Amino acid sequence: MNTIEFKKIKTAHLPTKWQSKNMIERLEQFLQANWEQRSVFYMDNVVTSRQQFINFDVSGGIKTNNYIGTICYEGETLNIFPKVYKLDEDDDETDTWNTDDLIHNLVNWLNYCEKLEYPFITIDSALSSTTNLFELLVTIFAHYVKRALDIAPYRCYEDTAEVGQLVKGKIDFNQYVTRQIPTGNWHKVPYVYSNFVFDNKLNRIIKSTCKMLFNATTEKSSKELLRNLLLRLGDVSDENCMPSDCDRIRLSKLHKRYIILLSLCKMFLLNRTSTYEMGSSQSYCFLFPAELLFEGFVGGFVKEMLEGEAKVKCQASDQYLADLVVDGELIGQAFNLKEDILIETADAVIVLDTKYKEIDHFDRIKTDLNRKLGISDADMKQMAVYAVKRNAKKLFLLYPLYRQEELESVSVVYNIKWDEQDSRKTVPLEILKIPFVFDSDDGVTIEKLKSVLEKITA
Repeated sequence: MNTIEFKKIKTAHLPTKWQSKNMIERLEQFLQANWEQRSVFYMDNVVTSRQQFINFDVSGGIKTNNYIGTICYEGETLNIFPKVYKLDEDDDETDTWNTDDLIHNLVNWLNYCEKLEYPFITIDSALSSTTNLFELLVTIFAHYVKRALDIAPYRCYEDTAEVGQLVKGKIDFNQYVTRQIPTGNWHKVPYVYSNFVFDNKLNRIIKSTCKMLFNATTEKSSKELLRNLLLRLGDVSDENCMPSDCDRIRLSKLHKRYIILLSLCKMFLLNRTSTYEMGSSQSYCFLFPAELLFEGFVGGFVKEMLEGEAKVKCQASDQYLADLVVDGELIGQAFNLKEDILIETADAVIVLDTKYKEIDHFDRIKTDLNRKLGISDADMKQMAVYAVKRNAKKLFLLYPLYRQEELESVSVVYNIKWDEQDSRKTVPLEILKIPFVFDSDDGVTIEKLKSVLEKITA
């Protein structure tokens, strides 16, 4: 089933398996578990503990929020497309939309998005051949495990308990007194020693997850890679691990790569046990906040396009709006400013801000009584503050185009003036609409995107 962001779906229009009250409750619990694991993929700065993927509080159904991707639960699938995938603002026809297109776009966006923890760029060819989002997840996981093992196989000290006449480590006096002496084995001493081992709990969890995915995947390349990984983990004991096993592992910040892997393992193991009939059907949740994808994609693309020509920084956060003074004493700085994209050339500072919002066509600007095109006052004031704090020479607000929408031919610039008498104290703020959806030809989309973004440093 296909839908888009912020769309209400009546209960009767949901997949048949999801229509009962009991199943709706179970689906919400499933999404809640995945919400708690979303930091595996991204940090969205949403502080609420209740899942925000789907709104279950609407009357007579459910409503999608600003998360795009796929939910598969007990064999039924809901694909959530970005709102700009529509041909225009009035297009609500989703039945003919292709899941392969959604996967293709996600791969393209994620390849540029630096906020994610995965080595997408290095496995681009493998990602492009995946047939659905579950296989995409498996491909990501398998390549990440391979990368971790190639760089530094995880080893740690684990306690080993043995009984013998030659003692290593510490004697377990309690076991000796309560078990060995009463049974006449006074000559055999129980002891515990630490061993630096590859066969540890974390690697057993990774191996268990690899075995589960090897049986679940239908992709030949993923299956072959998982087979090779299982061979490399051959010295690790077989264990049927559960999600709770992942919570018992403690890793330091030095093992960041394995912290991510552990979270991935928990996600897969959690989804496996989220149905009443374990293993009866695939269940997974692969959703991203659309604003984060748009911001990350644009930031990564601009950084690649201007490499060697300018210094590009995404999420620049070294400026504050104000100093805090209490009873005449300077306490510190407050209200951190965070520009989406900051560009520094030899002679200029340029600030870009991405807005995943729908605004009017530029040719309507002359007939728009408000002369705003639907741009919010808050966004304009925010850009004015950026201009002052950064002493920027140019500002840009970037909005996404609809799928197959033509590039805007009208130039719209708001000149922000600090002093009506001094023209030097004027900063141009240009509004740009850029292609976001990759439709029929990636090369054409890239060239259109470049043609618009070249205005930034012109």
